[in-house]
Amino acid sequence: MTISFRTRLIAVAALVVTGVLSAVLALVWSNVRRVEFERLEARLCLEARRLASQRFDVEEAGRLEVDVMGKLRLGDPTQLMLRIEPIGAPAYLSAQWRAGPRIDDLHWAPMAERKGELASEPPRPEHPPPGGNKRTPAPPALPGPPPRTRCSLASFEYAGAGWHAALVAGPEGRGVVAADAAAAADELLPVLRGTLGIVVPLALGLVAIGAWLLSAVSMRPVSRLREAMKSVSQKDLSRRLESRNEDREFQELIGAYNAMLERLQASFEQASRFSADAAHELRTPLTILQGRLEQAIHKSEKRAIQSDLTDMLDELGRLAGVTRKLLLLSQADAGHLALHRKRVDLTDLLGTLVNDAQMLVTDQTVTSAIEPGLSVNGDALLLRQLLNNLVSNAVRY
Repeated sequence: MTISFRTRLIAVAALVVTGVLSAVLALVWSNVRRVEFERLEARLCLEARRLASQRFDVEEAGRLEVDVMGKLRLGDPTQLMLRIEPIGAPAYLSAQWRAGPRIDDLHWAPMAERKGELASEPPRPEHPPPGGNKRTPAPPALPGPPPRTRCSLASFEYAGAGWHAALVAGPEGRGVVAADAAAAADELLPVLRGTLGIVVPLALGLVAIGAWLLSAVSMRPVSRLREAMKSVSQKDLSRRLESRNEDREFQELIGAYNAMLERLQASFEQASRFSADAAHELRTPLTILQGRLEQAIHKSEKRAIQSDLTDMLDELGRLAGVTRKLLLLSQADAGHLALHRKRVDLTDLLGTLVNDAQMLVTDQTVTSAIEPGLSVNGDALLLRQLLNNLVSNAVRY
């Protein structure tokens, strides 16, 4: 089963675009997940810092857990782990953490400082007043917020899911918050599916339209070449294709086609000229021989010699007929065949040809039904040759 070039081009373009689009979407999804995980870790650090800097009662644990879930945008309590270790008080562990990993077994790494945060600058000394050498002491520094406690991050596997955790050691104790990493991805999946449902069909539709238009433009020189090949005949080999405004590849193809047509035309013209020249060259000696044989027949008195000369004259007539046919074919191929039209009696011509055909066969009988009075306006010589070929083929085959 063969398919068209346009269908193949559309299929290849669709496959390429699908592959590229899949790779781009995979890269975008990976980057979005990475950014979302970074944002999740930043929120985990904020919540862990809040837990480590304040004291909470056990009665407030339920409300605190709901509050942290809302700030981390978690939809299920099983996606959250809390651990509060206040100084001088018993630690609080959420239900998930009680069966979870130990804090000291995790690999904690400090969180990098965010870009854009500026370090506190030391106070600048004031310039001395003009005319004096004494410096005015700098005013005492105003009390500011305490320095931020450092946040450490860790990742671990628990219950078949990946978790991200943040640990902050503050003045009131330690606070640890962990969240299921899949929760961050679950929030993005509906958005991704909705986007893909719009982008993918639109991209494939645009690719199909673009490939169809591209194939139409690309096939234009091929269509011209195909139509030119269909119009080539032995009587018109002089047509050439113009390749001035075509692409380089099609210029080479059209050039090869024109060169092939040049060689074909030269070979055909050479063969036609040779046939015509050979026929013209043979006509003169054959005419001379025919005349000499006729004179020899009239001058000869012996019956045997006259019979031999008559047979030779018949063979010479056949050779002259072959020469005339060769000349006619060369003229017909070259498109220069001259027709000598006159009124031809087809009934008499066909009767003669049928009688000649009966003499060629010995064990067969040639029958015919020819209407009387048939006539046509045409070339008698060519009609005789045409009908003779038909009758000879009928008898032979």
